[in-house]
Amino acid sequence: MRAPDGSIAVGVRRGSHGAGQLALPGGALEWTESIAACASRETLEECGLVVPERDWVVPFAVSEAVIDEDNHWITVFALVDVAAGTTLENREPHKCEGWRFIHPNDIRADYGRGKPAGDLFLPLRLLLDDARAGL
Repeated sequence: MRAPDGSIAVGVRRGSHGAGQLALPGGALEWTESIAACASRETLEECGLVVPERDWVVPFAVSEAVIDEDNHWITVFALVDVAAGTTLENREPHKCEGWRFIHPNDIRADYGRGKPAGDLFLPLRLLLDDARAGL
């Protein structure tokens, strides 16, 4: 989700692979579910935000990542612009510390000033690296 100032919704993961790392909202695609339907479902489940399927840009980007020896992921990123003043709820506190909007440049700056890159969930880190490279 992207706010009018270009900030994106991120939160720190809990209780699964990537625990303690900054990540985007997301989750697994259900059998026969479209990417847009999955994005709408996950956004509602995690952030309490209703987004019609037709509003998503799908795919916005695609990334492949080996998270650990048990997790090889193909991540399909979907993008939706949200209104100024949009607030995010933390509907799954056992999975996330809380959601907030942060500009990608601020995320890059934080992790360029001493925060370890390992504090970014790998799919988010790859997305930011691709955006910086102009891909």
